[in-house]
Amino acid sequence: GYMEDKNSSFAEATRTIRTGLILSGLDNPHKITVVTSTVPGEGKSTVSINLAAALAQMERVLLIDADLRRPSLAGAFKFPSGCPGLSNAVAQSARLQDCIHAVEYGFDVLPAGVVPTNPLEMISSNRFREMIAQLAREYDRVIIDSAPLKAVSDSLILATMADSLVYVARADSTASTLVLKGIGQLRYSNLPFT
Repeated sequence: GYMEDKNSSFAEATRTIRTGLILSGLDNPHKITVVTSTVPGEGKSTVSINLAAALAQMERVLLIDADLRRPSLAGAFKFPSGCPGLSNAVAQSARLQDCIHAVEYGFDVLPAGVVPTNPLEMISSNRFREMIAQLAREYDRVIIDSAPLKAVSDSLILATMADSLVYVARADSTASTLVLKGIGQLRYSNLPFT
């Protein structure tokens, strides 16, 4: 990914996304970006991490794991098992600042934390929305790694809080009809789109 080889085509693609985000928000910067895909395993978490790393070269960035069904960021950064995260902060079983961890790539990570029994309810709560708004005031960029669209409506709820969205599709595996259906779902919900 971006971290290992800054000259790879993947790194180049990541920089293109970064540039697109910055240019499409010159007058009104995109503070909150949701990253989603159609189905699991398309690399959206990899894209989230690399985009956070690319943006962190210039800005203060927070990466949030809001894929509460299959969280992967704690594992990707080798955080200790059971370390508190998003769900703990929302449930107030841990202080928000104790749930945010700095990583070596120059940005902060808020992992998923304990997987809640009803992720959709948590993401839909006022407390969650207020917390995201607070974090958006503290950071230049908040990148939210969210659940794939096909399975659940978490991403649609999260996208209503975002001002930009990155839709990840694996060119060789996901049927374009599914991708278009996903994008259609998002467009239909009147969401901002990059």
